[in-house]
Amino acid sequence: MTETTALDWFDAGSRVLEGARTPDLFPPLDDAHAQRAWLAGFAGAWAERSGDEAAEDALVAALEGRPALLRRLRERGP
Repeated sequence: MTETTALDWFDAGSRVLEGARTPDLFPPLDDAHAQRAWLAGFAGAWAERSGDEAAEDALVAALEGRPALLRRLRERGP
């Protein structure tokens, strides 16, 4: 088994914003480092988009059905 790196999680966050939703693209609830890298990738991809959707709205939509992860990310703050 290979170790998932921060760069892997960054890429996964970006891919989720682009519409991918496979379970392996979401960080574990017990891994703060993975969650930070994932959120950084998500936010980076969001910043490169053109459009009017707020980052929070995009995050809520991407994490539909994953309330525990959304709650964890909000607890961690900016």
